[in-house]
Amino acid sequence: MSEREIEEAMGRVREEIKKLREERSELVEKVRKLRNERRKLIDRVRELREELRHLREERRGLVEEVRELRQKRREVLREINKAVQELDIQRRIATELRPHARRSVNAIRRRIEELEWRQQTEILTPEQEREIIEEIARLEQLLEKTLEARQALLSLREKRAELMGLRMQLRDLGQAIRERSSRIEAIDARISQVRDEINGLSKKIDELSREIDELSKRIDEVSRSIEEKVSELRRLRDELEAIRSSHEKKRIMQLYERKKKIVEEKLKRGERLSLDELRILYSEVEELLGEEDTSTSS
Repeated sequence: MSEREIEEAMGRVREEIKKLREERSELVEKVRKLRNERRKLIDRVRELREELRHLREERRGLVEEVRELRQKRREVLREINKAVQELDIQRRIATELRPHARRSVNAIRRRIEELEWRQQTEILTPEQEREIIEEIARLEQLLEKTLEARQALLSLREKRAELMGLRMQLRDLGQAIRERSSRIEAIDARISQVRDEINGLSKKIDELSREIDELSKRIDEVSRSIEEKVSELRRLRDELEAIRSSHEKKRIMQLYERKKKIVEEKLKRGERLSLDELRILYSEVEELLGEEDTSTSS
């Protein structure tokens, strides 16, 4: 190729190198942004996994609470069933004894005291003594029945209060179980939501990783192309320098031939030659070229 063709080729290669470097810079910047985006997504996934761990721990605690509350509720139900049976028995007893409970305990006791006082202070016939003794015995039995009836009614009220307390306890346990079960459902929903978000982010991270890998491969390809183009530019530059050096040598040789011809003509005329003219006349052209190169480089 001619110098002009080589210079044009070098210009094209330089332009190609410039475009490749611009493309590589753009790719590197894009990879940097994608890596930043991926890092943020990875940090978000790490936060979500930590939240997921806390949610699972909270859920395990609530499940254990529900298990304990249900066990307690079963125990209370057994107590309620027992209390209902005892209440039925107590109610039957109270129903049977209720008529006796209406009597006045004080009045019966006063009557017994009156009879005992009469027995102790009055002179009674055997028949009267016998009647008083029988009446006292009857009244004592009546007092016992009345006290028993009142105790039965008291026990009935106590059993009813106990049953009411157990039923309130059962209601509270049911409410506590429902509250915790509702919280477990909310946690399950959040766990599902977090899992879905993690899966979505993981897919996005994989997509970014693949894109980064592809761009990195393209950066490597562009870098190799730049190296090849730089090598090509260096080769063209060496070729151009070689051509220019050849032209310079040719010019020097032509100059040497002209000077030598002038010296030879001067010698034929018998004129005196200077040292430089003698050197031109008797030196080889390669020696003169060597001197020329030395003087040029110095």
